[in-house]
Amino acid sequence: MASRGRLQQGLDRDVYQVVEKLLKDRPNQPLKTVKSYTVYDWIQSSNSSLKRRPKKQLNDSIERVLDALKEDQEESDEMASIEGDFTNGDEKSVRPPVDIMNQQIVKAWATSGASTPKDGVERSKKRDGVKVNGERESKKVKRSQPGASEIKISTSPPTNGSLDDIGGVEDVKRQLKEHLVMPLLKPQAYQARKLPIPRGILLHGPPGCGKTVICRAFATELGVPFIEILGPSVVSGMSGESEKQIREHFERAKEVAPCLIFIDEIDVIAPKRDNAQSQMEKRIVAQLLISMDGLAMEANDGKPVIVLAASNRPDSLDPALRRGGRFDTEINMGVPNEPMRELILKALTREPTLAPDVDFKSLAKQTAGFVGADLKDLVSKAGTWSMDQYREALEKQAKEDESEMEVDGEHANKSSEDVVSIRRLIKRIRNEDAPEPEGFDDTAITMEAFEAVLPTITPSSKREGFATVPDTTWRDVGALEAVREELQTAIVEPIKNPQRYKSVGISAPTGVLLWGPPGCGKTLLAKACAAESKANFISVKGPELLNKYVGESERAVRQVFMRARSSVPCVIFFDELDALVPRRSSELSEASARVVNTLLTELDGLSTREGIYLIAATNRPEMIDEAMLRPGRLETLLYVELPKPDERVSILRALIQKTPISPDLAEIARRDDEEGCQNFSGADLGSLLRKAGQHALRRGSDVVEEVDFVVAAKHIRPSVGDARKYERLRKSFETKLWGQNE
Repeated sequence: MASRGRLQQGLDRDVYQVVEKLLKDRPNQPLKTVKSYTVYDWIQSSNSSLKRRPKKQLNDSIERVLDALKEDQEESDEMASIEGDFTNGDEKSVRPPVDIMNQQIVKAWATSGASTPKDGVERSKKRDGVKVNGERESKKVKRSQPGASEIKISTSPPTNGSLDDIGGVEDVKRQLKEHLVMPLLKPQAYQARKLPIPRGILLHGPPGCGKTVICRAFATELGVPFIEILGPSVVSGMSGESEKQIREHFERAKEVAPCLIFIDEIDVIAPKRDNAQSQMEKRIVAQLLISMDGLAMEANDGKPVIVLAASNRPDSLDPALRRGGRFDTEINMGVPNEPMRELILKALTREPTLAPDVDFKSLAKQTAGFVGADLKDLVSKAGTWSMDQYREALEKQAKEDESEMEVDGEHANKSSEDVVSIRRLIKRIRNEDAPEPEGFDDTAITMEAFEAVLPTITPSSKREGFATVPDTTWRDVGALEAVREELQTAIVEPIKNPQRYKSVGISAPTGVLLWGPPGCGKTLLAKACAAESKANFISVKGPELLNKYVGESERAVRQVFMRARSSVPCVIFFDELDALVPRRSSELSEASARVVNTLLTELDGLSTREGIYLIAATNRPEMIDEAMLRPGRLETLLYVELPKPDERVSILRALIQKTPISPDLAEIARRDDEEGCQNFSGADLGSLLRKAGQHALRRGSDVVEEVDFVVAAKHIRPSVGDARKYERLRKSFETKLWGQNE
């Protein structure tokens, strides 16, 4: 056969013999069902000389042999068919002419998609080991075709979405109105006044806050040509292809100007070139810079092109993009506060029907830390919950209406309860004449639906490490009245009523240091303070910011303040501050000193601090660097001392209020002897409550009584070993810092 003659000498001949032997041993197996791996396994088990060959070389040879054999079989079948047509039962009839054979060969080539070979040498080259129909050949053809890499760029504005659907971002809408409406729709006014139009606007903020949605909504409202560049979609593996796509998008925008370009996730295609992993990333950034510079109205016959971009990580963008003349306007879309959340909920529920009992103010209060995407998820899940209740009502109605005979029949089929329930629901839904279940005539979403699904939603800001409002209140503190009043003045009032401070002409205190013995409620005070002011709350344990890699600790400190700026008003709580900012000296490592310096510069006026308040806690104030304690940083120092007898009673009452124990038993904390609660901190009183409960269980009672507290108090050692040390420290510390004498 012709195909057999094309097989290579040596290895192909040996493999051909193995395949023939395999087919003889398996006479019932058609050749077309023989796979290369079957032959390979056969060789490994029966041919000791061939199995030592490299696997790839052997597999290539097997595929060539099988292709040749299958081609021979197809040619034999075609010849038999042609001979049958021409002989008509007479073997002496005339054979088909040669041109018919040529036509069959040409037809086979045309079917395979390959061009007709020019000579026998090219034909043998294409069929001998090179994939005629393979991926490699098709790729060459595709690349050689003119315009194969060109992409169709859509310029039609989006039709879905409206500014009415976006609530709570009135400030962002106002800024975009200033930078988009007049420049795009009336550029001649800028030309007449010889004014440049804005060229680039960067929207940044946490995920889900509505950056992409508001850009699309503005494009819908403006109705000008809209070109969207999705960051990852322009990154190509071919050299020069990514830059070409960016260039083509910008050229297309200039052709259809006035035009709006939107680049989503711009940090993917324009990272800092200092940290770029490849030359391609640097070339993409350079091309984007050049394209941005080419958008000047003078270079485009006075037709404006404005670039909108969105990113969750603005600090990872190349600095050259963020200078004037490129992305010269930056808009921060942070985590919405309570009034903004109420407006967002009202915008999201314009179309669904709501019951009269839906309280937007209450929902806004309960959704601290939620961004727009989370609130949309809340509305969606509330609607789904309502549908689930409707479905369950339909199932219940169908179950009540079905007859005993139907029930017996279902059980006779031995179907599972779930299958029976599914069939019952399908039957009920198809019965359109049946009345609606009682109480489901109205399709409105109730407040019950929102409250049912609210605990199941974790706000994305919490998942991303942003801040949420804690659920601790002043009632949970139970004592420390003097410290609470100071915190009310230093933190809560400036957040709740900032205009009062402005009217007096002073700025609010920016930092408070809570110091004192361990277990006295410093962390609890910070949480209650944030909750009382309705501010977002970021809790930072001092040591968790420290990292062994150079620069990582400083980056972590900056990231905390960046998150706080996205969550204004925000309270940052640094626990165990002495671990983070120890005294700088020659003995301190350089890495620790850099962390101290970074925190000091963040607390200075160099960065925006408006709406960010700092609370720190420590047991060792003498270890903290003195620069942290100057006015303007942690200027309010509050000593949280061990509770007095009356305060111990108040703390124990606050702890007991969450249990079924009688509040009168809290009087046990007033005992100030060695067998009582002398020198007990708030943490010790919490331990007293737990041990009293354990003693009640050991004596077989379900009720905690006074005897349980008395026994438990005898077995608790105060956690503050030397209370006098803190009193001595208080005298020297306060005298040194405030110049006060006892």
